[in-house]
Amino acid sequence: MNWEKLLRHLEGDKDGGQADEELNQEELEMLLLAEETNMSLNRTDPEMKFPVQAGWEELEARYKEKSRKENLTIGRGRRNWFMAAAAVLACVIGSVWWLSIRPEDPSKNASAPTIAGVKLTLENGKTVALDQKEAPVLKSAGAALNGGTLVYKKEKALPKENEGPVSMNILEVPYGKQTKVELGDGTAIWVNSGSKLTYPSHFSASKRELTLEGEAFFEVSHNAQRPFVVHVKGLNVQVLGTAFNINSFGPAVQTALVRGKVGLEAGSRSVILAPGELGLYGGPNGMLQKTEADLKTYTAWKDGEVYFNNNSLAEIASRLEREYDLHFDFQDESLKSLHFTIDMSKNEGDIQKILNNIRLSTNQVNFLIKGNRITVQRR
Repeated sequence: MNWEKLLRHLEGDKDGGQADEELNQEELEMLLLAEETNMSLNRTDPEMKFPVQAGWEELEARYKEKSRKENLTIGRGRRNWFMAAAAVLACVIGSVWWLSIRPEDPSKNASAPTIAGVKLTLENGKTVALDQKEAPVLKSAGAALNGGTLVYKKEKALPKENEGPVSMNILEVPYGKQTKVELGDGTAIWVNSGSKLTYPSHFSASKRELTLEGEAFFEVSHNAQRPFVVHVKGLNVQVLGTAFNINSFGPAVQTALVRGKVGLEAGSRSVILAPGELGLYGGPNGMLQKTEADLKTYTAWKDGEVYFNNNSLAEIASRLEREYDLHFDFQDESLKSLHFTIDMSKNEGDIQKILNNIRLSTNQVNFLIKGNRITVQRR
């Protein structure tokens, strides 16, 4: 095994992937193991996270036990093998190990939204950037910035029933960015890349309504007297208090319910979703139906994760284009139908790492990166 070559691959492929064929089978297996370990280190679920200290202890214990059973003196070759293996492991987990043993910084949360470039058009028609420099303007509109979250002043009482029409704010999130909004009624909304949310600074006394273009995750504050309605591409999503994701990119509007209860209405048709179900509306016939769903497929983006479960490369590229502000060019259209599974945190998931994991899992595809343009080639 060529450890120097393997370490170069771990540090990042600098030539667009052309050197991968130099790895022999043993080296490739070690590289894949290192990538898997690195993913486990960054998982947020404590039960799934790789135990760093225990990992080191087990590596050393296994090596010592093997040497004892074979009744061999640790010679230079075997010692070098162990040191090389440890070096690879250190290369993979060194920086993360340091992060894992120091106190957590809440501001470094993987799911914290990035807001540079996000625009907000206020009820008076003025458009401002979500930036602390605009704090006085936002304050006059009853809002403030808390990190990457736009927070509105909490309601102290319901508006009067005879109050006039409610003016709307328009929040526009460009490709490569995300943001979060906390409304006055207590509802929290995560707005994904390439999306637009139209909403009032305060809701009416009888109903809470807003409009979505794109994708957002909602945690709706419960209030049986004030139904919450999301209007999206001719579909009305009505809830009382629940958590769900809506994605209107593509031909069908997808509503994935995490908890609570959601009613979908389109004209005279309606369906009720239970937790774990996906509502689909649209397509050539404007069908409204529901099915079981892998919820993480629809909510991972909000939790700061990159997750695809046997998705086509076309689907993967479409989401990465929005969330990383990229453009994919396929030299061979048939590559779009290849399917892949990816599960990693965005902390470690820069675009080169994501594409590297795809490339290493198959011998059919290669990626050339130039700025924000990705050329997809057949290997």
